[in-house]
Amino acid sequence: MPSCAIVYFSAAGHTRLMADILGKELAEQGIEVSLLDVETMAPEDWDCLRGVDGMLWGSPTYMGGVAAQFKTFMDESALPWEHRHWADKLAGGFTVAIHPAGDKLATLQQMSILAAQHGMLWVGQEVVGAPVVPENAGLNVNGVWLGLDAVGIDDATLVAEGDRATARAFARRFAAALKRWGANPAIGAGNSPPK
Repeated sequence: MPSCAIVYFSAAGHTRLMADILGKELAEQGIEVSLLDVETMAPEDWDCLRGVDGMLWGSPTYMGGVAAQFKTFMDESALPWEHRHWADKLAGGFTVAIHPAGDKLATLQQMSILAAQHGMLWVGQEVVGAPVVPENAGLNVNGVWLGLDAVGIDDATLVAEGDRATARAFARRFAAALKRWGANPAIGAGNSPPK
């Protein structure tokens, strides 16, 4: 069974909600899922990351980039980077901000660059929303292709149903990618190809 770790930071609950939605949909697609909060990472969580086939990274967008707590996780990934533990795993990212644009693309770029540095393979968004595909009204309303984005709304709802549905579609895409490319025992568990 392919496996995925969802590594995230959430301050007000918006990013955690997206992580939960992604995790539930991935599990429904037959993916083994681990949810890891960067604020409580333990040695066994880092071991988990070495063993999974893919990772989804999530952070709110603060001041044009990932939150400081998620940046700490990025910096602490230097040891796996040095030993190429994450090479050839699949990666993807998600972010939430209070504005439709909110410079969320910069956050996804930071994440995709981290994935590239680790030798990972990035999976972006593929769902085309309205008005291009009218029946997809509410999906990917901001036209973000590098990853998954959502707009934070009130404290009760957190994110709109369209963003929730887009998260479920993104999870299905990531699950399909894991099933196609991620569970290759030669490279899928952080084993670099022969040199």
